[in-house]
Amino acid sequence: MSFLSRVLLLAGAGCMAVSVLLAWVMIEGPSVALDLDVIGAQASSGSRTVAGTDTSIWPAIVGVALVIAILGGLHVARRLLIAAGLIVVVAGCALLYYVSNVVEIEGSGRGAVGDVVAETLISSTAGLGPPLLLAGGIAIVIGALLAR
Repeated sequence: MSFLSRVLLLAGAGCMAVSVLLAWVMIEGPSVALDLDVIGAQASSGSRTVAGTDTSIWPAIVGVALVIAILGGLHVARRLLIAAGLIVVVAGCALLYYVSNVVEIEGSGRGAVGDVVAETLISSTAGLGPPLLLAGGIAIVIGALLAR
């Protein structure tokens, strides 16, 4: 395993671990309860920032990052690292899509008037956590591909 691949694997694992400490989504608007059940969080107050540690999936992300860092440091399981990196990339893309469209996804089903009110009064902005998770997955895949 080359030095560059080891650095990329450790950087990718670090990005995954740090992503849970950052904001994932900022929700602004009147006090409406949104159940963010996909990531296991609640947003019930008016303006709210949901960080990765507010979710129920952060221990799994940190655990996978730890396993990737250990495997990358030991120079083993190249194929497993490629597969794990690809799963992190897919999960990062799905998470980024979800937090970018959380109001439309979670606010639907309240009827036509409720949907219009939710989309008009409530807005959401994706934080830095999901893009960092995605970048970590890309770094892991590239690092594992460069390993020999």
